Amino acid sequence: ENPSVTPPPTPAPTQPPTPVPTPVPTPMPTDANDGPPPSPGGVASYDEVLGAPKCSFAPSCDSGILLNGRANINNGVEPNQPNTLNTCTDGPFGSYHSDESIDRIVVTRASGGDGDLTEGDEVTITASVWCWSTGSSSFIDFYYASDASNPVWNQIVPRERCPGGGQQTMTASVVLVQGSLQAVRANFMYGSGDPGENSCTSGNWDDTDDLVISVKPNLATQGIFATPGKSKHDDVQGQGAIVYVEKDAEADEMEKKLQQMNQSKEKPAEDDGNGEKGKGKGGKALKVKLFD
Repeated sequence: ENPSVTPPPTPAPTQPPTPVPTPVPTPMPTDANDGPPPSPGGVASYDEVLGAPKCSFAPSCDSGILLNGRANINNGVEPNQPNTLNTCTDGPFGSYHSDESIDRIVVTRASGGDGDLTEGDEVTITASVWCWSTGSSSFIDFYYASDASNPVWNQIVPRERCPGGGQQTMTASVVLVQGSLQAVRANFMYGSGDPGENSCTSGNWDDTDDLVISVKPNLATQGIFATPGKSKHDDVQGQGAIVYVEKDAEADEMEKKLQQMNQSKEKPAEDDGNGEKGKGKGGKALKVKLFD
């Protein structure tokens, strides 16, 4: 070996080739006939077959903006009106957030929790409504049906008066019985109307909205519940408007006046808060004495 000869340099180690990344597989094409994807749990989407907003399985059900407004009233046209499971229609008179309207319905489990709504759960129905004037002449009925596809409406509690004017929330509670697709109804009205066989009033300022909820079965309660439990305040429904037990003559007279209001085409003048009366709705004031 000749010491004067420089040895060749040691070659640098060759790095392994970088692997070519595998492309993400292309998702299966969506069939246009599949329709829109279902709404996320807890938020309703309009169901064209049922004719009302519907929620998939979730711990609660919220109509969101789908019930906001009433009929075709000024500045408050309700989407997909009338949003009812049968032939109920909304009154066409008035304007948005001046006269009566149901703006939202939410159904929640009374005990809370993250599980889906299930047979045997007690739920709270909360209706966000707009009450005319002081609210003293605006009323609501709450109903429940265990089969949204063929609803038989059961009134949950007696008719309730608005607690005040403007935006208000009104509630009722019911235990969910057997049925995978159930429904709740709010029927909001001016005065006191006759709900009739369809469980909805027909006054010119009335609004009826339904919300359909998906309910999981509960084997522990199968066969126990047949109909919603009756309230101790149950009403007796006759040929006219709802008549409550143990009414006295004064209450009967009040009911007659409220019925007249519901079927009227005009409202009395509003108090502007300063003791001055503004113009009535729809023409001349309807002179109805509500309170002594």
